[in-house]
Amino acid sequence: MESNLNKKIKTIYNATIISMNKSMEIIEDAFITIENDKITTLGKGKPTNTENLINANGKIIMPGFINAHTHLPMTLYRGIADDLPLHTWLEEHIWPAEAKYTNEKNVRKGSKLGLAEMIKTGTTTFADMYFFSDAIAEETEKAGMRAVMGEAILDFPTNSYKKTAEAISKAVNFIEKWKSSNLINPALIFHSTYTVQKETLLTIKELAKKHNVRLHTHASETQKEVKLVKDAQQLNPIEYLNSLGLLKQGLTAAHCVWTTESDWKLFAQNNTSVAHCPSSNLKLGSGIAPIPQMLKAGVNIAIGTDGCASNNNLDMVEEMRLTALLHKGTSLDPTVIPAKEALKMATINGAKALGLEKQIGSIEVGKQADLLLIDTQNTFMHPIFDYYSAIVYSMNSGCIDTVLVNGKVLMQGKELTTLDEVHSVKVK
Repeated sequence: MESNLNKKIKTIYNATIISMNKSMEIIEDAFITIENDKITTLGKGKPTNTENLINANGKIIMPGFINAHTHLPMTLYRGIADDLPLHTWLEEHIWPAEAKYTNEKNVRKGSKLGLAEMIKTGTTTFADMYFFSDAIAEETEKAGMRAVMGEAILDFPTNSYKKTAEAISKAVNFIEKWKSSNLINPALIFHSTYTVQKETLLTIKELAKKHNVRLHTHASETQKEVKLVKDAQQLNPIEYLNSLGLLKQGLTAAHCVWTTESDWKLFAQNNTSVAHCPSSNLKLGSGIAPIPQMLKAGVNIAIGTDGCASNNNLDMVEEMRLTALLHKGTSLDPTVIPAKEALKMATINGAKALGLEKQIGSIEVGKQADLLLIDTQNTFMHPIFDYYSAIVYSMNSGCIDTVLVNGKVLMQGKELTTLDEVHSVKVK
């Protein structure tokens, strides 16, 4: 493919477009025109415009993947404490390591590593929960990626802040600083209902209303968490969030493994989205979220990788395939979560979870040009009888050739354009 993708107006033709729009339209022998950061034309056949034509050589064009839950700088802790249950892993290994190594310099280092990994595996937007959020946002903006993020709030000291009031102040300052960015979407991020007190949760709710931002948290990840919250509040985590009015504030709840039918009804009634993180939940022995049941209840389900300390990668292609296969096996029903549904979870459902469905998540005129070009010229993607099946079950992230965000090329011909390849990272 020609190397002129960064020119102001470009028309990519000779492609198959997987739109992920409401009608799930697939356009073969298609072209797409991008002007500045938006999609301006979609069509079939050869475009009438002859300026800056780019031959896709039969590649698939689809929306970029949306990673609905991660902890980007935790690439630095990849493999530091494997094969342990969550609370042992977190309290005895991760939190001590973070106390020793988490600082702005290392956060930038881990962010760059994670951003490079996500671009190479096709993620164009991610939702992040971590500390030193300004540093993460700055590195994300430099790399050209899109994100929903904010300073993670807990009611105990971290290397980023010592008191809750300081955490809240940093979170509000982040919103004010980044609210006009075209790539960074500020949100209010709190760790969980067992690490954040009621007074803090109510403050977060009021700030979300005041600043018109979304919320993001962990919820019902383990049986131990549910018991801790029930013992303290006489309600499970979802019931407790609902009692405080937090489900109504555009909340994305990550994990939701140990949830009930009444919880799913609350999610659906309040337009609360769930970020499903199957690899992390399996690796930590937390369990398997009841995703098919939530889908039947009308809950919007997105997919997240979680952080590299518990996954151990940020590969949405792998996570999407696992989502489709895992629930077939546990339900003994091969029709559960078909390929088309899994791809929706990784794209348009993720956009809905982050409140960005009017901007990204599908290929439609007027939306931002956050796109992937997939090279099908390899043995394991032939023949293609069904495009959704090929993308979800056959493709791996090595098939991703080109990545664009806001029409800007972040990777072309599998070579990064906004970041250097990362070959070695040391934590110190």
